[in-house]
Amino acid sequence: MEKEVAPFASVQEHEVSGEIFQVTHRILQVPRATYLEVLAGHEKPFSESGAQQFVEKYLAWCGDKNGILGMVRIDEKDGAVILDAAIRYRINPLERPSCHS
Repeated sequence: MEKEVAPFASVQEHEVSGEIFQVTHRILQVPRATYLEVLAGHEKPFSESGAQQFVEKYLAWCGDKNGILGMVRIDEKDGAVILDAAIRYRINPLERPSCHS
């Protein structure tokens, strides 16, 4: 596929100015049994979607309703599941980032 005729050639990207989000990383060390208990019934608990679902449930349990969950890296070490979750928090709730000019 040539770049000039690719479907993305017609996409226009606009940069958002100013600080809108603060990104944090939460490293969760979860006993493997607990991880599997929370994700009981999940088709692939050790997939990215499984890890994201675990972190979503954890954030809800913590009462964190403001974070926007991004990528989650999953690893295992010494019988524990290690999750590195990138979470965005809106710094300026009145500003709405948009790709539209």
